[in-house]
Amino acid sequence: MPREMLWLYPIVPLAAAPLLVGDLFSLSLDRALLRIAGIYLPFLSFSFTFHALYVWVLPKVVTRLRTPLSRGALHVAVITAVPLLLAPPILAFKETLFPGQHKPLKFTLECVIISWLYMFPALIVQRLRNEAQTIERMAQLERQAALEAQLEALQSRTNPHFLFNTINTVASLIPEDPALAERTLERMADLFRYALDSSKTRLVTIRREVEIVRDYLAIQSARFGSRLCAEVEFDERAADVLVPPLILQPLVENAILHGMAHRSRGSVLVRIRHEGHHVSLEVQDDGPGPFASEHRGSQTSVDDIRERLHLLYGEHGAISLSAAPAGAGCLARVAIPVESGVT
Repeated sequence: MPREMLWLYPIVPLAAAPLLVGDLFSLSLDRALLRIAGIYLPFLSFSFTFHALYVWVLPKVVTRLRTPLSRGALHVAVITAVPLLLAPPILAFKETLFPGQHKPLKFTLECVIISWLYMFPALIVQRLRNEAQTIERMAQLERQAALEAQLEALQSRTNPHFLFNTINTVASLIPEDPALAERTLERMADLFRYALDSSKTRLVTIRREVEIVRDYLAIQSARFGSRLCAEVEFDERAADVLVPPLILQPLVENAILHGMAHRSRGSVLVRIRHEGHHVSLEVQDDGPGPFASEHRGSQTSVDDIRERLHLLYGEHGAISLSAAPAGAGCLARVAIPVESGVT
């Protein structure tokens, strides 16, 4: 039943009184009020009976009926049966309150007609509303499925790039330091497992993402040795905030690739800060700065992160590239909302 019906129940009898009582305006005030009260008695009895049936009883029955014809027959039976069953006791009660000549057949027929006049439009309105809600739910599910498909495509595109570069790093260590290469392979196995699992996981904790970044930095430190200075500043208040997997590692990878390109030394600072309603993920290098690196990448990793943030958080998630505060280097900053949730 439309929820607006609760407002109509006390209004409709008053509005219909001039139609049901032809000489209403020629009666004295006390007799007019008695006639209006006589209209309220059956109307409210039928209305609240219908409302109780359609709110608490019939939904359980209707769901078991598989065809529109059977559901329609149920509505016809209920709308007709209620006034037929309630009219006799209501008429008897009216006789005690308002003695006079009452025609049972005429009264019962009026009750059936009035029940149909307001129940039939109410059922049509509710059906149209249910269909609109169903269409909206289906559209929402389609939008969600499309977003998840886009996210999976973006994450799957990130994984091969990440794995390929990690394999190259380990391969370069094998002839120089086999023992270090073996230890690095263990870290690489964890990275591979994380990268493969990321295609099945929509969100991970920042703590887990930072653990993977530490492993990745350990691998790169094994490759570059003292030439690379890597540091991680982690605000523990942000540890349990959920973020997309592999949102931080590509930025660290870019910082090393561009910061170390054709340079003997370089540094990378990873900083995670909890800033009220959002968490800031920052990766800073001391290289030549944004778009000034001699290493020419495709920019797909930054574009993919930007698109993933937009799909997950809308306008609340963002990534930016700027010159480092010290004047040399690049600062990549990702903002993740804490309270607004995922879209």
